[in-house]
Amino acid sequence: MIFATAAPAAAVDEDFRIWENVTAIAKLGSIDPSLKKWRLWLESQGRFRNDGATADQALGRAGVGYALTDNASLWLGYAHIATFPQDAKTQHENRIWQQVLLTDKATFGDLTSRTRLEQRFIQNVNPVEWRLRQFVRFSYPLWENAPLSIVLWDEVFVRLNSTTPATRFGFDQNRGFAGLGYSFSEKARVEIGYMNQLIQSRVVSRRAQTFDHRINHILSVSMFLNL
Repeated sequence: MIFATAAPAAAVDEDFRIWENVTAIAKLGSIDPSLKKWRLWLESQGRFRNDGATADQALGRAGVGYALTDNASLWLGYAHIATFPQDAKTQHENRIWQQVLLTDKATFGDLTSRTRLEQRFIQNVNPVEWRLRQFVRFSYPLWENAPLSIVLWDEVFVRLNSTTPATRFGFDQNRGFAGLGYSFSEKARVEIGYMNQLIQSRVVSRRAQTFDHRINHILSVSMFLNL
């Protein structure tokens, strides 16, 4: 028999990073009334490592959504991610994604839930990786009708299959954010704050499994546009 025993986790690597994000969601009914339930998602991200001094990743994401109700929508889209390793060629990833987006305005604040399924076509990685992401966001104005609000959110990533080389199914990473949001209008807001990113890698051998961890301390700056 082959037994797997847990080995002590390796030392945690840490880094300070900067992530920049612009996301626009457009209601297509402004173009044609017959499209009033359809939405367009456009997103661009730049990520920088080594205390923000080195380009780490560039991400572009686009999708089409359909509003089931005022508070629920279904989405289908595509993303491309370029990763810039140190002393290596740029690695490219093509990604197909589907998601359910739910929003609610409660007396205690605004709530958002996003459940996203991804199929990741990563260069030199086989087979296609399936990943589930669950995102929950809470915001609350600092005073009645204030443009400034407290923003808290968390997102858990879980791999649904194993890939080669050496990526195992199970918990992938967690991102937690705390910061402030400022609404310039109903159509534009910015959020800035601290994001903690915990990434776990699991490698299984014949008699043991080891876990490598990375914690990134991230200054996150995001602009959101509702068009």
